[in-house]
Amino acid sequence: MGVERPNMNTSSSSAVATKPPQTEKRRRIFRVVRIGLGVTLIGLAMYLLWWRQRHVVSRVGYLNGTVITLYATIPGILTLEDLRPGELLKAGTEIGTIRNDRNPQLETDRQNLETRLNVALAQQQGLQQKRNSRMALISQLDRYQQTQQTLEIRFAQEAVQRTLGELRQAQEALAIARIEADRYTSLVETGAVARQLADEAVSRAKQAAKFVESKQAELRRQQTALQAARQGLQLDASRTFSFPQIRLIDLQIELVDIDVELLAVATTIAELRREISNIKQQLSLQRLAPVKVPTTAVVWSVIHKTGDLGIPLTAGDPIVKVLDCSDVWATGLVAERDNPRLRVGQEATVRLLDGSDRRLRGIVRAIRGGPGKVEVGENVAVPPPDLVRNELAVDVQLHNLPEDLSAERFCGVGQSVEVVFGS
Repeated sequence: MGVERPNMNTSSSSAVATKPPQTEKRRRIFRVVRIGLGVTLIGLAMYLLWWRQRHVVSRVGYLNGTVITLYATIPGILTLEDLRPGELLKAGTEIGTIRNDRNPQLETDRQNLETRLNVALAQQQGLQQKRNSRMALISQLDRYQQTQQTLEIRFAQEAVQRTLGELRQAQEALAIARIEADRYTSLVETGAVARQLADEAVSRAKQAAKFVESKQAELRRQQTALQAARQGLQLDASRTFSFPQIRLIDLQIELVDIDVELLAVATTIAELRREISNIKQQLSLQRLAPVKVPTTAVVWSVIHKTGDLGIPLTAGDPIVKVLDCSDVWATGLVAERDNPRLRVGQEATVRLLDGSDRRLRGIVRAIRGGPGKVEVGENVAVPPPDLVRNELAVDVQLHNLPEDLSAERFCGVGQSVEVVFGS
């Protein structure tokens, strides 16, 4: 029965001898893997730390845009087209009208001004007729004065002719008297006649000479009077005006006053017409006002849906809001401690969080501190949350916008993004 088992023990001991090398090998492989994984994790952590030191990442971000609110310019009934949010409208598109057929204050002012204008026109017409009648009377009196001056000139000419004839007769009588005086003088010397007759002849000659001198003086005076009459002057007595001349002077003074009144009335009429024109223009603007889109934009929201009957509005009431797709930017909220690492004009990358993982390039255009603490004056589509504290709102101007962010998608405004700012 004795059995020898040396072989079995030998095989077991050999199996035990070969097992430790395999375990050690596996241990070495696991150790290398753990070391490699640790180095990788350390490297990744160091890279993330390095990347965080060189870049600033927004906690939250979104695409933003300018929203323009269209207001009612006049009170009246608004009739708006059937608009839908996301509809693209070209610049200058008329989307509705505001009609106001009654404006009692302006209409009353217009009627009052037209009444004043009619009174001024009647006054102007009366003054013009008065001026025309005075002009006719002045023309008539001027003819009377010219006729009187013509008669006075003719009277003076006849007086000159009469005196000239008398002077010639006196000169002829003087010549005869001198001949007779000379003849009597010679006869006295011969003793034919008495000295008394000679003296009488000489005396008559002297009287005739004096008469000639007086006629010559009278002729000169009448010639001077004729010259004065031709110039409308009077020399016979103190200067006195005739009735036509006096009346003519009065009419000329009155005509100057009428012209001054006409000028004042014409100025009043021009001012009234200008005011009436302004009121008519205001009535036209207040009666019908079109609602037009100032720039190419997308309908953001319709505040009033009017239908065919329209709704009443007062001036200044909001009508519709439109989004300006030509100015879309990204707004990222960043911790205030990163403010020293941000600057205007800095390069930024905007990553869309819509699953496409697309990245857009841009530059920082504005950095606003304390959003939520103060009222933001910009009319934007997506204002910062009211509860945001200790953060900066950084606006990034995009270089381009993807084509699929169309008007129907409101140009992507409101979409979440992640903004990365380079160092």
